[in-house]
Amino acid sequence: MSETADAPRKIVRIAGYGAALTAGVMLVAALTLWLLDLFFPVPVPHSVPPPAALLHPAEAPALASQSAPVRSLAPASAPRPDQLPRIRAGLAAEIASGMVTVDRFGGWIAIRIANAGSFEPGRAELLPGFIASGRRIAALVEQQPGAVRVVGHTDDRAPARGSAYKDNQALSAARAAAVAELLRTGLSDKGRLGAE
Repeated sequence: MSETADAPRKIVRIAGYGAALTAGVMLVAALTLWLLDLFFPVPVPHSVPPPAALLHPAEAPALASQSAPVRSLAPASAPRPDQLPRIRAGLAAEIASGMVTVDRFGGWIAIRIANAGSFEPGRAELLPGFIASGRRIAALVEQQPGAVRVVGHTDDRAPARGSAYKDNQALSAARAAAVAELLRTGLSDKGRLGAE
């Protein structure tokens, strides 16, 4: 009789142990996830990074420096079909090395320049190894009709303390100005070029 009377108590005790075990496992899992996030944060996905240079047919007005985001710029017409292959062929060595990519970006052709080959981290001075490639880009852009917009960007690291740049936006603007200045030397119509 006592075994049947003890059965409900045993069931309650087993259920209590099970609940405590489940709570402990959940606590360890939550703590593990918190520690993983603390030491290995998941990068926040960004929208498509802004391109370093945008090419557009001559019908578009020349772009001046603006603070509007690139996504809000709508070109008057699409690039000519032959522009993208010509630009890719002209920059084949830079594309193969990973220094640049050339793709469509909305109604534009975007030449994206890798920070690693063009700037030191936290700096806006062009690396000497990029100057020749930058001049080839300028010569290629000179042969293509349309406005050119240079948009600076950086990685997700903030500039170091004591840096000449108060934040990534200031560093991005300085980088855009440096690339624009290099491209400007190779363009006969300097009014085609804008930077932000």
